[in-house]
Amino acid sequence: MAKKDYTKLAQTIIENVGGQENIANVIHCITRLRFYLKDEGKANDDVLKNTTGVLDVIHASGQYQVVIGNEVTNVFDAVVSQLGPGFSGEATPAPAEDDGKNPVSRAMGNLIGFITGSMSPVVGVIAASGIIKGILALLTLPQLGSLLSPTSLVYISVSAMADSAFFFLPILVGFAAAKRLGSDPIVAAVIGGVLTYPQLVTFGKAFKLMFEVGGFKFQFLNYTYSIFPMILAAWLAKKVGDWLKDHLPSYLQMIFNPLITILVVSTITLVVTGPVIQGFANGIADLINWMVHVSGWLGGLLIGGFYQLLVIFGLHWGVVPLVAQQITGSGESALNAIISTTMVSQGAAVLAVAIKSRKDDIKELGFAATISAFCGVTEPAIYGINLRFRRVFISGLIGSAVGGFITGLMHGTMYGFTGSLIGFSSFFNPKNPSDLNSFYAFLLSSAAALVVSFVIAWVWGYNDKMEMGKKVEKKQRPGSTPKPAANLDAKASEETLVAPVEGQIIPLAEVKDQVFSTGMMGQGFGVIPSKGVLTAPADAEVTVAYETGHAIGLTTTAGAEVLLHIGLDTVMLKGQGFDVKVKQGQFVKAGDVLVEFDKAQIEKAGYDTTVICVVTDPHDVKVNLPK
Repeated sequence: MAKKDYTKLAQTIIENVGGQENIANVIHCITRLRFYLKDEGKANDDVLKNTTGVLDVIHASGQYQVVIGNEVTNVFDAVVSQLGPGFSGEATPAPAEDDGKNPVSRAMGNLIGFITGSMSPVVGVIAASGIIKGILALLTLPQLGSLLSPTSLVYISVSAMADSAFFFLPILVGFAAAKRLGSDPIVAAVIGGVLTYPQLVTFGKAFKLMFEVGGFKFQFLNYTYSIFPMILAAWLAKKVGDWLKDHLPSYLQMIFNPLITILVVSTITLVVTGPVIQGFANGIADLINWMVHVSGWLGGLLIGGFYQLLVIFGLHWGVVPLVAQQITGSGESALNAIISTTMVSQGAAVLAVAIKSRKDDIKELGFAATISAFCGVTEPAIYGINLRFRRVFISGLIGSAVGGFITGLMHGTMYGFTGSLIGFSSFFNPKNPSDLNSFYAFLLSSAAALVVSFVIAWVWGYNDKMEMGKKVEKKQRPGSTPKPAANLDAKASEETLVAPVEGQIIPLAEVKDQVFSTGMMGQGFGVIPSKGVLTAPADAEVTVAYETGHAIGLTTTAGAEVLLHIGLDTVMLKGQGFDVKVKQGQFVKAGDVLVEFDKAQIEKAGYDTTVICVVTDPHDVKVNLPK
């Protein structure tokens, strides 16, 4: 069978996220392309949502997420290939989200984005390792005749293949986190290697004393199977490495930058941050496990009923490290056992649609999404069909609540990472193969979730006469500033823009950039500046204020969205020669100074200084432009 060509799809995606110049970084997880865009306002949600091969578009965690489904890796490769030489899709750090108004929301968004970038490349190997460990536990069951002995050479060898991903998890997470931050991944991997060094692991298991200060004992800990200490270590390595780049002579950089970074960060991690974070993370993981065990049916009912709502916004990535921490810390995760039933239920709901529908496109997508959900990935089911027929999604939630109830009632738990039906082997206890309580809980809860979701979706959730609804609407990101309320008489409202900078006004067609000159971004005009002062062209709210100063996004009081862009390709100056005077969320009057820029410095660097003003979205407002 010929390999499918994703070139055209990649071109469409790149064009409609604002073009290559709008992409700061792109990574991918199991189902989504996760773009870090310089200006999300340039992305065209409607076109992408209706593009064949794209399931949905989500704004969450400071990312512009294009949901692809099972073919995400192929599409990602095609996108990165078209972005051209010098763009790896990994090494460019994403811009920190700064709403200028809510530091808590901003910090949470950046944290989730960082965890996503650090964990998503690792999840696949952890899941695969969990399946191998579960199968090994299955083969040692006395009920099956103990087909494999835990002391056999085959068992030990295969077990090493499965355990390696967990044992050396700090190295893997460190490497991925450094890629996400745009720092040196080899240095981060070496620091991860320090945490998993055999002699230090032995010291950690014995809680060997490092030293004692004022009666306070500093001990070694075992960091194999850990995640959070290494994530912070990677961040520290980035900060230390950047500081050394600014302060060390160039001829010392190659050797002394990694040398000092490894020594300093490894020491801080072993002595201070590692013990604190590991203890805190283990405490949270154990607390969640305890709460699920103690609450039983109630915890299962609530988590089962609502977990897949997190998936809609990609926030379930915040739970992934907790599950991993539980499994690596205590060897089990009651939380993951409940999450497993939610995957089964969404798969069962979409299966009902696939079987009941007589529409070929619905059947094809439904069966593919069913297989994906039963293999532990629910996004194709959720975005492709279930959310678009809301009752189908609700049917899945009801089924998963029932499944979670049964799991909690039976105090079921998981000993591996992989869930849904394909993760059956993760319910066998590797330390006590004859203990089948969790496996029985898996069978009953999965069967109940499957039957309940399927029946409700079949009877109530779907029929071919229903009209497929729109995909998930764009959600306001936490901490971002809501747009001004729409004018009740929008069609009659008018807005007059004045030139944002002193100089010669030129038609937009004369701007030496195809994206602007063709009107692709909207109607507007250019100004050849005589002074380096950018002012507001109308009363407005600042909706985008780049630290680099090269562009400002405004929403006028009448509701029109306006983009001001200083020069062409000036983002490459990384803020040099620009002084931003406003913050996102700030309201300005016409004539207020937005940015002061050094026109001579920009020209000396070889960049066009033309200031562009375009109305990216008039929102039914009649906008009058200067002549």
